Amino acid sequence: MKKFLVIALAAVFVAACGGGSSTWTVKYKGKDLKFEKMVGNANFRPDLQQGQIVISNFEPEIKSESVMGIADTQKPGEAFVGIYFKTNNQADYKNSVKPGDVSENITSLWISSGDDKQRVSFAEGGKVTGKLEITEVTDTVIKGKINVTKGDSSVSGPFEAKIIKKTP
Repeated sequence: MKKFLVIALAAVFVAACGGGSSTWTVKYKGKDLKFEKMVGNANFRPDLQQGQIVISNFEPEIKSESVMGIADTQKPGEAFVGIYFKTNNQADYKNSVKPGDVSENITSLWISSGDDKQRVSFAEGGKVTGKLEITEVTDTVIKGKINVTKGDSSVSGPFEAKIIKKTP
């Protein structure tokens, strides 16, 4: 019984200290991209029946209250991950993004890197291999976890994005 208690307490301690897979990691063409600063922005587009999330390591310029307008970065060291997915209930766009696995609904996912001014797209024929789970949606924030890989590029870990605009 004491061994079990010690193991259980150790597991709680490791989890509380950030152990496990709670880190955001992005690998671009075999190179680890630094995300010391994580800036997350999102919006829901009823006209496209789509949720859009961009997680960047810099403060991007956002025009027209949409993350779609964020241009691929041209500055070395800057990078972002773009995630677009179909909403859960397209008829009720005001509340269309709910917590749950939306992996099958990913329409586009990419990494943009200013180091070579290119991007890696994970969408093959409209399908992305991996997992995207939305864990929380409020009026101001969307949170989730992602784990996708394509060749020598990958995105994994938890994310949080500020919702720019939820309704038209």
